[in-house]
Amino acid sequence: MSKEIYETLWETGWEDARYYGPIARHSRRIINKMTLDLNITSVLDVGCGECSLLSSITENHYPSLVSGVDISKKALKLCEKIIPTGSFYKLDITNEKLEEKFDLIVSADVIEHLNNDQAAIKNMSAMLNPGGRLIISTLLGEMRSVERQVGHLRNYNKKDLLDKISNAGLEIEQVTTWGWPIFSPIYRNLLNLINNKGTMGKFGTFRKIICNILYYLFYLNSSKKGDYIFVRAKQK
Repeated sequence: MSKEIYETLWETGWEDARYYGPIARHSRRIINKMTLDLNITSVLDVGCGECSLLSSITENHYPSLVSGVDISKKALKLCEKIIPTGSFYKLDITNEKLEEKFDLIVSADVIEHLNNDQAAIKNMSAMLNPGGRLIISTLLGEMRSVERQVGHLRNYNKKDLLDKISNAGLEIEQVTTWGWPIFSPIYRNLLNLINNKGTMGKFGTFRKIICNILYYLFYLNSSKKGDYIFVRAKQK
């Protein structure tokens, strides 16, 4: 996905899909669960989007330093409204990093879009405090055509992803795979069949209700098996 197309998504209301969508909500739930045993005073969201993930983490941990980076100016403006005390920067994680160091860095559904994912993971690792944690989420398995349309350059296999994280100087602590069978393959195949119809733009009452029904239905997914992977790693 080009930067221009990505910016256009935010201009046409992609924040509703990211906030109300059942997959995004479960992603936030799982990532927050992976942080419960951590003492977090500083947090960075790489690819922060509309800030719903970062906002949920700040509500659970009350860090004194809250930051987000993204390549979309529109998304960053949304974040500034949601977390006015946060610091937000336009940054390409594949070739840039902040000077600040953080106890926790999260990056949800980002690395599959990047040409140089290894460089991005190394830059994230470089922004961690000693003993700091990085949590990354992405997709495993067969790539659907609709995923290519929204900018996926790859889906991962588990070993390759863990190797890339380890190669950035990080120690793997937790790995969670989620989503079988309702999210993947059933829901992913359905989205592919309908070409993502109904998932973009502003959400009215009907779509919000459908998203809520799907969110609770997706609790029937396995919490130990699936194509949605979450990895927590520690800075050595």
